[in-house]
Amino acid sequence: MLRYLWLGVLLLVATAGAELRGEYRLGPGDVVKVSVYDHPDLLTEAQLTQNGELNFPLIGKIAAGGRSFTEVEQLIARKLGDGGFIRNAQVNVLIAQYRSQRVSVLGEVSRPGRYALENDADVVEMIATAGGIGATGGDRLVLVRGETRQELLLSTLLSAQRAGDAVPRVRNGDVVFVPRMQQVYVYGEVNRPGSFRLEERMTVMQAIASAGGYNPRASRRSIEIHRRQADGSVAEVSPKLTDAVLDNDVIYVQESLF
Repeated sequence: MLRYLWLGVLLLVATAGAELRGEYRLGPGDVVKVSVYDHPDLLTEAQLTQNGELNFPLIGKIAAGGRSFTEVEQLIARKLGDGGFIRNAQVNVLIAQYRSQRVSVLGEVSRPGRYALENDADVVEMIATAGGIGATGGDRLVLVRGETRQELLLSTLLSAQRAGDAVPRVRNGDVVFVPRMQQVYVYGEVNRPGSFRLEERMTVMQAIASAGGYNPRASRRSIEIHRRQADGSVAEVSPKLTDAVLDNDVIYVQESLF
């Protein structure tokens, strides 16, 4: 009885350790390779069932779903011993194919798609797995988990990583979405009219500077912003050069009459 009590305590300690280390936990569909030292006849490669069960020679089905590799190794070793097959078995469990836990990385990344969650990854690591932010991606990203939606700034997450601070981890079923970067459009009498990345707290003057500044025909006093409203209509705004610009603003620098 005391022996089983100690085995239970050891299993609880191992479980807590796995949680702290963020070990991968097996799930339905995962394919594992199990070996027992000095018993090559027990070498097994098998897929977990939809119930998370693993069928292993001599001991039959075991509940592997939701357990870490270490916990499954200990469970198999205990059952081999309890069944009188192998005493003090040294069991090794390796993942052959990750199939149960996946995270979708979508939007303006180099390789959008669904990716296997192979370890305790964070949002930044998943974006790196998808090839990083694409040329049209911005600093903002959205983490969707079930019914919840969390907006994050990649620059803030990278700063937190460098400082050793916590970065949001991803879970099975999460969606990481990188929207198209926020833009401002500058047209009229500027040197390089076009669309430009909207930087944080960008002013009208800074947006015009991004477009190469005024050309010789420009009127520095006749500037308009065409700004889309919540109802879809477009309003004309006469801004000051120090006013902040918003996403999708269209700045038009008029020609001087003199």
